[in-house]
Amino acid sequence: MTIQREKILSDIYKAYGDLSSPNFNFVMESYNSLKYKEILSDIYSLFKVKDHTDLNYDVCVSLELEYLKKPIYLYLSLVSTYAFVFYEGKVIDCNDDVYQALPGLANILNSHGFVLMDKENLLCEFDMDVTHFDAEDKKASILGLLFSFGLSVD
Repeated sequence: MTIQREKILSDIYKAYGDLSSPNFNFVMESYNSLKYKEILSDIYSLFKVKDHTDLNYDVCVSLELEYLKKPIYLYLSLVSTYAFVFYEGKVIDCNDDVYQALPGLANILNSHGFVLMDKENLLCEFDMDVTHFDAEDKKASILGLLFSFGLSVD
């Protein structure tokens, strides 16, 4: 699935407002919304979950699931309905065998309208100043703006 970067950029501006003085109120509003409560309930009903969410630092829900007795990480953006999966040091896209082996997860993300991001899109950078994001020496990547500047998928 091709994700339009213009749509992502629009979602970023809609959530943060003025990027020179970003408004982070959307984080708690999204997290407490029915949409996120429902998807989290569905995920918890199918998987054993450890929640690593830190809303003081990240703009995503960070969950650790288990696949083949190894941790698999699911990140749900609170900016808008974007997600990514990280397993054994790599981003898992919708064509990956690991993702295909987790039909319950695919069904949950799809039924709640979440778009699964691939590594190429996560690493895409925008030409914008992110100094107001406590992201010193960081680029304005989709990964940072939609999820966390503290995450790395290289």
